[in-house]
Amino acid sequence: MLRPIPNTSPIGVRRRILRAPLPDRAMTHAPTIASASRASILALALLVPSLHARAQSSAAPAGAATRPQSPCPGDANRHRFDFWIGEWNVETKDGKPAGRSSIQAISGGCGLLENWSDMNGGTGKSINAYNPALGIWQQYWVGEFGAVTEYRESVWRGDTLTFRASARANGKALSLRLTFNPLPDGSVRQFGEQSADSGRTWTPTYEFFYRRRR
Repeated sequence: MLRPIPNTSPIGVRRRILRAPLPDRAMTHAPTIASASRASILALALLVPSLHARAQSSAAPAGAATRPQSPCPGDANRHRFDFWIGEWNVETKDGKPAGRSSIQAISGGCGLLENWSDMNGGTGKSINAYNPALGIWQQYWVGEFGAVTEYRESVWRGDTLTFRASARANGKALSLRLTFNPLPDGSVRQFGEQSADSGRTWTPTYEFFYRRRR
């Protein structure tokens, strides 16, 4: 969402087969020759698919059957944020429309893609993923007007996920918090805050509620 902060020649040779008229004696054996030809053609037709299948089998890349499997589907840490997946109408706290959002699982379940559009047509996207090297969730947001926010830190408290980031506005350093939590009715609350004193005090910047589209 729009955060309130802050692409031999290769030419084939054609051969013409000249066929002379059969002598009379050969004409007497034409049916036998035709039958033999049909039998040969039938045998060839049966043989070609077998050879083709064998060629395909031998051409298969080595190790194709042992392709590594993604660890993400079975990793519970990568699915704690799945409550945000869905098609949403987004509202303010007093019920006014704020925008629409589509949250999709991507990369075999290894991350989430946010597709945001506000009521004025502004758009933005974020990639959200669990980083196993650090043991935390991270978010990278970019809006159409150039705003970029890297939420490199996060913490879970129960089923609530809070991201943290650093930013600058009007030459001043700011700390940002972005919190998500599922609600009993199936909706999701998103709450943005900022601090100008290194996190000692926090000021709300927005509060959105994601309602599933029906």
